[in-house]
Amino acid sequence: MTNKPSSLYIHIPFCEHICYYCDFPKLQYFTFLAEKYLARLQEELVSLAIDHPLKTIYIGGGTPTSLEDTLFEKLLDMIQPYSKEVEEFTIEANPESLSVPKLNLMRKYGVNRISLGVESTDDKILSLLNRHHTFNDVKVAIQNARKLGFDNINVDLILGLPQVNKSMLLNDINRLIGLEVDHISCYSLSIHPHTKFYLDGIKEVSEDYSRELYDLIAKRLNEEGYIHYEVSNWAKPGFFSLHNLTYWKDDQYYGIGLGASGFVDKYRYRNTNSINQYNDGHFLDSRELVTYEDDKTYYIMLSLRTVFGLSFVEYQKRFGEDFLSIHQKSIESFIDEGLLKIEKKHLIPTYEGMMILDQIIVQFISE
Repeated sequence: MTNKPSSLYIHIPFCEHICYYCDFPKLQYFTFLAEKYLARLQEELVSLAIDHPLKTIYIGGGTPTSLEDTLFEKLLDMIQPYSKEVEEFTIEANPESLSVPKLNLMRKYGVNRISLGVESTDDKILSLLNRHHTFNDVKVAIQNARKLGFDNINVDLILGLPQVNKSMLLNDINRLIGLEVDHISCYSLSIHPHTKFYLDGIKEVSEDYSRELYDLIAKRLNEEGYIHYEVSNWAKPGFFSLHNLTYWKDDQYYGIGLGASGFVDKYRYRNTNSINQYNDGHFLDSRELVTYEDDKTYYIMLSLRTVFGLSFVEYQKRFGEDFLSIHQKSIESFIDEGLLKIEKKHLIPTYEGMMILDQIIVQFISE
């Protein structure tokens, strides 16, 4: 594995407020903390010694747009030497902080994709989540972005939220379709320790009910021409996330910032979740050598998440093994069950296969 990483992930951990379900590395926004953090972020970026063109850059969080305008521009200016040749440059944003000045800065510095944290289109549910935007804010943010020339917009939606029934979820989907967004990411609500939802005793929905929600969404989005190209993601043709495909193809990538992870030169690493450690210049938390067997597991697990599937040719080239002959019995069984299919030397999950992917992966990696 000699190819250099072509993708860069940058984590901005600050939020104007903390949502009740969130378990990502994040903290309340304070200017003095953000200033010091950006200085350390630049140190870490420089330490990577990136001397080749990148294909994608993704700034996530937290809420990158929580940065005040001067610091937001400082961040974009810091990245500019690395962004000149990128095909896809994404920034995550909350509707209430995606202001016109920030949109103008994003245009100035070459950002060409926006990922908007919508989560629900019901104002009462948004309040329950401690989100500080309304659905009208979402509409205004997207209208402003379109006016300024952004033609690649993703929205996130959470499934299985408390008090949200199927009818309300269908309303969510129809409203998002009505906004003509290019990409929709749908994630089931996970309850994590130390979040307010966990402390309040809120439970995740059952696997069976979660499947019913996915079925409802998949049917409706399919009717509107969205392609279910990855387990949790739908997009119009030509709008698949290039950056996230880096992960799902098990390619290498850089990750910088609090809690960020990366995969470089056969090592997977993860940064500290402690803002104090990070701001003291101690970035790394863990680093592991990816063994031959580990790499096979990652490749199988990640490639089968997408409609591109697992390439028999790439697998042979990468691991020196014939995946089809080694796993022929299991593959035939999964095909008979309607869970997998073979097209153009690729093993591809069907929708049914995607919905029970863990079982398929466990079978392959245990053989």
